[in-house]
Amino acid sequence: MKIRNLFKLALLSVTTPILVTCGETQEEVLAYPSVEACINAGQQDESVCRSEFEKAQQLHNQVAPRYSSASQCYSDFGYNRCRQSSSSTWLPFMMGYMLAPRGGAGYIATQPLYRPSSDPNGYYTGGAGRIGRVSSNGQTKIAASKASRPAPAVRTRTVARGGFGARAAGRSAGG
Repeated sequence: MKIRNLFKLALLSVTTPILVTCGETQEEVLAYPSVEACINAGQQDESVCRSEFEKAQQLHNQVAPRYSSASQCYSDFGYNRCRQSSSSTWLPFMMGYMLAPRGGAGYIATQPLYRPSSDPNGYYTGGAGRIGRVSSNGQTKIAASKASRPAPAVRTRTVARGGFGARAAGRSAGG
């Protein structure tokens, strides 16, 4: 019995470092609920805070989650936390923005952030990637793949959640 436990312990001690090193690298980013919070944190110049917020607002219309009805959006983000877009789809409100400073040339990957009702204190990217706990000065870590500037969402028709079962349930066998 003791040999089996020693084998398990040895196996665990070998596999744990392998799993940790195979994990995705973390990148330091800054996340703020507003331009004022960015300015007050002192991590970026005021002009950078303002210009990156504007970029995040522009991206919001391209990458935000889309819903075909207000009730669907409200169920994920909370009542009165969504708006109807010009294309008649529903989008959640942008609740913050993330700056991912890159390199020495001043390049910053910016993206809008959202707060779903299931995690009202957490920030999520448009692709539903949760970012880590944010410090008082806005610093946090995120998987490198989630820190990249998001690609614009493909403009497709938004379909109601019900699927095939909802349509089939409304029809009888006779007709």
